This record gives sequence, structure tokens and C-alpha cells, in this order.
Amino acid sequence: MSSGFAALQGRLRRSLAAAALAALSASASAQQADVAAGRALFVARCAVCHGVNADGQSNLARLLNPKPANLLISTLSADARNRIVRKGGAAVGRSSVMPVWEAELAEADLVNVIAYVASIAPTSTGSAK
Repeated sequence: MSSGFAALQGRLRRSLAAAALAALSASASAQQADVAAGRALFVARCAVCHGVNADGQSNLARLLNPKPANLLISTLSADARNRIVRKGGAAVGRSSVMPVWEAELAEADLVNVIAYVASIAPTSTGSAK
């Protein structure tokens, strides 16, 4: 192998590594933006029942039976969390008061709010039907 080719190959590897690192950084930033957008959407649409702090404590929660979930302690799996947000509580054997959000929100908004709820949840282990 010629030294010119080896040098070119080395530069190419360094460029690819730098591009991969930049892509990872951009992805992490986008993920943070998604969580922030999800929190804003949660406060606007979900906090009326789940509370601003997602602890299941709101003025309306006192009147509901069953009570809204305390999302800070919910151990639903990612799949279960996704289903309940998208399909509503009744679809997974929970409260019929929980709306079918996929009928009301754009896909990007669903992804964002699910990302926010996942970001505040403890390690997931449980499942919704």
C-alpha cells in the first residue's frame, strides 16, 4: 500500500468518525428538544388530570374515580405506555376518562409526550393489557 493511499485512508477514517460524533450529538439534542416539547404538551393537555408535576394530583383528579396515574411512580413498559397514550385508558382496561390521544394529536406530538412521560418514569417493568 502506498503511503499516499494510507494517509488518505487515515483522513477518511477521521472524517467519518467526526461525522458520526456530530450525528450522535445532533440526535441527543433533538431528543432533548422532543422531551421539552413533550413536557409543554403534557402541561397543556394532560396536567388537568395528572397534575403539572405528573403526580396524579390535580383539582380534577379529586373528582375522578379511578384516580389518574402518578406517572412519577408508574412502572409501565415503554410498549404499555405507548398504547395507553395512543389508545386511551379504556383500550387497555384502565380509566375511560383517559382520552384516545392518537385521535387528537399529530404523530410528532404523540412521540414527544410519550418521550416526556418516559423521561420522568422510574425503570419500566409492568404492562397494560
